[in-house]
Amino acid sequence: LVFLGVRKLKETLVTVQQLDKNMSNLRTWLSRIEAELAKPVVYDVCHSDEIQRKLVEQQVGEDGMNFS
Repeated sequence: LVFLGVRKLKETLVTVQQLDKNMSNLRTWLSRIEAELAKPVVYDVCHSDEIQRKLVEQQVGEDGMNFS
């Protein structure tokens, strides 16, 4: 019975450590996202093609982001 308790505690510790690592990764990712969002969008030319290009850049950036 004691062995099972020790094993469960070790499993819990590993889980907490993994959660801590994941939280750290999320904080790093969120910091990068916040920095990107803080940058102003600058248009070279106020034209629909330029706006569409900026939208595509943003969408590609969002798809390429991950938490690791």
